[in-house]
Amino acid sequence: MDEHAIRTMLEGGGGPAGSALRALLYLPGKAYGLAMQGRRFAYRRGWLESGTAGVPVISIGNLTAGGSGKTPMTLLLVSLLAQMGRTPGILLRGYRQSEAGGSDEATLYTTLAPGVVVAVDPDRCAGAERAVAAGADVLLMDDGFQHLRLHRNLDIVLVDATAPWGGGNTIPGGLLREPKSTLRHAGMVVVTRSNQISETDLERLVRDIRAVIGDAAPLLRAVHAPARLYSLDGERLPLTALAGRPVVVLSGIARPEAFEKTLAELGANIVQRHALPDHRDIPPETLRAALDEAERAGAVVVTTEKDRAKAVFSEPEEGTTDKNKWKSTDAGRLWIVGVDQRVEDEALLRQTVAALL
Repeated sequence: MDEHAIRTMLEGGGGPAGSALRALLYLPGKAYGLAMQGRRFAYRRGWLESGTAGVPVISIGNLTAGGSGKTPMTLLLVSLLAQMGRTPGILLRGYRQSEAGGSDEATLYTTLAPGVVVAVDPDRCAGAERAVAAGADVLLMDDGFQHLRLHRNLDIVLVDATAPWGGGNTIPGGLLREPKSTLRHAGMVVVTRSNQISETDLERLVRDIRAVIGDAAPLLRAVHAPARLYSLDGERLPLTALAGRPVVVLSGIARPEAFEKTLAELGANIVQRHALPDHRDIPPETLRAALDEAERAGAVVVTTEKDRAKAVFSEPEEGTTDKNKWKSTDAGRLWIVGVDQRVEDEALLRQTVAALL
């Protein structure tokens, strides 16, 4: 059973098999949630100590396992901080690094935010020390809400509107990393993909969040907005080039269905899809299969910028003959869609961040 099928079951789907799995894992999930609450309480009471970085630290995190838009939100903050004259650094854990030892997220950040300090280390305190030594005067901790060993000045917590509560239980009984009540410790909550549910459902979700956090923390709405389209050989394309275009979707992200919905909204005609586990390398044979399917259908292969950062898309060796590898002549048929995070009230986000500096 693949990772995406298990996610569907834990979030409440999967029919009778999903119900059976959730029932089996219900108590382990509740036990894990209690343990996480106890851990956070120990840090708040000072029984477990948090280190300091010597510069402001902003955490961008979430409550659920999987993608809620942390990377585009971090890139938005990099841009805002640069406009404020600051030198931001990004702290990454390096989750599920590739077989080659690289990190798709680190590569993506260095590509889209050239010159920004990126420190990859599971020890966030050690990463912070290196980033500050390299010149960073404010730190952005990607996926940092549960990493309490480093003190932060602001916790920005993202809630994915399309799957906000991970089935209602904590891991392994659901997809919550911590109980929903933990959201009250956020300094700001941002509802992402807010345009992918109905206004009625969005208003209901906002009320649900407010019931947990009260009125103290700002609550913003954001959307994943397609911003760039280009081929692997570097040709820039208008987003309208996807309208009516048959495409084979290739992705290794937590929520491939959200990416596919974005493509559909751009008018793409999805003829085949390959959804792999989040952060995993895309096998060369899978890429080759997607290219062959696209050729037969008169289509192009479309992937995400995070997947573009994976080693499998690096330049092939000159004269490649391996039938499973892509060739330089394939580059024009590999298209990449870049997505930005756009916040409804960016002025409030800017004001909140500026108050820390």
